Amino acid sequence: MPTDSPPPTEAMVDVDGARIWTSQQGTPSPAAGGQPPAMVMIHGGPGLWEDFGPLAEMVDDLVEVYRYDQRGSGRSDRVGPYDIATAVADLEALRKQWWQPKLILVGHSFGAALALAYAVEHPEHVAALILISGTGVDLEWKDEHKAEAAARRSPDDRNRLAELHIQRAAGVWNEEIDREFCALNWATDFADRKHDLDRAAALYRAPGPNYEMNSAMTADWARMLLDGFADRVSGIAAPVLLMNGVGDPRPLSATARLALRLPNAELAILDDCGHFPWLEQPEVTRLTLREFLSDLLDEPED
Repeated sequence: MPTDSPPPTEAMVDVDGARIWTSQQGTPSPAAGGQPPAMVMIHGGPGLWEDFGPLAEMVDDLVEVYRYDQRGSGRSDRVGPYDIATAVADLEALRKQWWQPKLILVGHSFGAALALAYAVEHPEHVAALILISGTGVDLEWKDEHKAEAAARRSPDDRNRLAELHIQRAAGVWNEEIDREFCALNWATDFADRKHDLDRAAALYRAPGPNYEMNSAMTADWARMLLDGFADRVSGIAAPVLLMNGVGDPRPLSATARLALRLPNAELAILDDCGHFPWLEQPEVTRLTLREFLSDLLDEPED
């Protein structure tokens, strides 16, 4: 259910050699008692783009909502370096330009990892974390996810993906092929298998994923985990909402292990839902977010 807040304001912001696409919307409710923390939505991929319009509209009467395409992604400049430290530094630079002392970070998928990394590095600026469809702070989930995603594909889809991988390795690639490749990969993320391919195809935005960024960021995150990053998240004192769908091919066990490490976490498990709760179960997502924010901001629930 969209709110009556004004439409988003878009801007390109210069951050350390890159122009970053940003969007701001929402008017904090007077009932919040002073200026509440702003919400920043962090997309996944890595190397994809933000697509949080419907999600932002669920809460933009309670908090100001900022969205952005990370360096190398979407409408932002494809300029490196591509690593976790730079992504965290970019977000901190944006926070300063937005003049926001405290943030509620909403991280989806790999964006949840970036939210955790920012919270560890800048705890004084984090009011809360909302981690949607994240994968925790270990690498144990990867094999199970790979097997589950493969099991959800038809033989024809598996064969077509194999063909596309060969084409990509040979340098035979264009936007049309990329759209098909992404749709086949993302289709397994939805709990409803009847319309999964159409929904996955609708997620695509030109110029498409930044595969260089994806490889570099994924490798850097793995390095951080092997270097003991998981032990540092136990120092995050801010409230954390972990939201995952039962139908996500990524195992819930990874999120459960993360929840045990966090001193102030609550776990929301959504039935009949995959990797995109705000698209698959919008009303449940809206109510879950607003309940968490109402408690955080000491506002009446609706």
